[in-house]
Amino acid sequence: MSLPGTLLGFLEPFVPSANQPWDARRVQHFYQRVGFGATREMINQGLALTPGELVDQVIDGLVAAPDPVPPFWANWSWDDYGDDDDLYFQHKREFNIRWMREMVEEGLRAKLALFWHNHFVTEELVYSCNSFMWAYYNLLHRFAVGNFRTFVEEMGVNPAMLVYLNGNINVASQPNENYARELMELFTMGESNGYTQDDIVEVARALTGWRVNMYSCDNTVTFNINLHDQGQKTIFGHTGNWGYDDVHDLIFNSRRDQVAHYICQKLYRFFVYQEPNEEVVNELADTFKNNNWEIAPVLRQLFKSAHFFDDSVINTYIKSPVDAMANLFRLTGVITPDELTDDNIAYLNYIVDQLGQEIFNPVDVAGWPGYHAWLNENTLAFRWAFSANFLYGRFANYEPIREKLRSLAIDLVGPDQTDPLIVTRALVDHFLKRELDPPLFDTAVQYFKGEIPENYFQNGTWGLYYSEVPYQIINLLYYITRLPEWQLG
Repeated sequence: MSLPGTLLGFLEPFVPSANQPWDARRVQHFYQRVGFGATREMINQGLALTPGELVDQVIDGLVAAPDPVPPFWANWSWDDYGDDDDLYFQHKREFNIRWMREMVEEGLRAKLALFWHNHFVTEELVYSCNSFMWAYYNLLHRFAVGNFRTFVEEMGVNPAMLVYLNGNINVASQPNENYARELMELFTMGESNGYTQDDIVEVARALTGWRVNMYSCDNTVTFNINLHDQGQKTIFGHTGNWGYDDVHDLIFNSRRDQVAHYICQKLYRFFVYQEPNEEVVNELADTFKNNNWEIAPVLRQLFKSAHFFDDSVINTYIKSPVDAMANLFRLTGVITPDELTDDNIAYLNYIVDQLGQEIFNPVDVAGWPGYHAWLNENTLAFRWAFSANFLYGRFANYEPIREKLRSLAIDLVGPDQTDPLIVTRALVDHFLKRELDPPLFDTAVQYFKGEIPENYFQNGTWGLYYSEVPYQIINLLYYITRLPEWQLG
């Protein structure tokens, strides 16, 4: 499916109108794409701002965000662990819980870092070192909305990447082409887009000499001039005694159009729609080049645009496993530390792994393919089962969560509402950002009513302070999370 041609070139700022109002649906759409969904409080705050003000507030916050706080073991080598394998795996588990917690609790920078994780792919199962994992995570978060060129330059000498794509064994006497190939094919220019096999060979020679000790798990990266190829190399038709910095100069100067288009196309596919609108991508690419490879101006332009907020863009994104599960927490407002126990987050990690999105371990160097690949008969059934486990096994058995669900309904329709159809419609709109067709909505109402006697809804016995209301909302959520519409965001 392609987006309508009427959207072509619509990177002018979104101006709300009677046909396309600034409403909860659009605020949710923004937070769904740039993060993992919005709590009701976030939606209310967003509605108090203009679209441009909200986007600026969020991007400004991301730009100003402090660097991630390192764990105490951030620089531990194998010597520091000694023979304590259990401690090594404990730290690894805790760090996985940390990132998943960040996705559910604050969402925004964690979502962008997840995007870059699937761009600059490494696999922890290959480098198997906690200090390398930290260095990689730290880089993804520090540059989530930073300068892309500097991001690329630092990624090539990141210890996790040096091991994963064999830069660590790329030496003058035996150049290894793995990183050189992916630097151009996956990280900057796109497959077969402005480079040749000869360029790959020459770039590999220019990148020789960088080392990290994968066997000691010491994350100190060094450059050994004696292992560097100091001969003449010809890259993109330019000949010289090129080294690491020169390679990036050549890529970002000689192939700037290819880099800008490829990265902006990838951003578009992730944040807007799988099939890119080339006119929009070209406008974003011009912004990227004109702002010296800064990521934030590109995101501002995209997220403020009429194109991004058009009706045809909303609910066209197939949720990844992380999106689907984190979305359940954020839309219900279940995001406080006492609700997000380590046990709950560990279980969430397990679910995401089972659904094919193991954090720190994408399927291969090209990353998770995403989109339709996320859903098949097995994964859809697993999504249903895991959502039900959380709803009935964890939400229903914890009173503060139950009362948070009640508060959500009250916030949506007011404390005095006694019409179950109105309450159901408000909850459906909140969780799905759309109206359901009448037969589906009628079924949703029945799930919400549950086993409450019908006369209770008619004689005033039932209201939002009725004891069973949280369980009614859980029943409705069980139904909602089994709908195809829930898988779209």
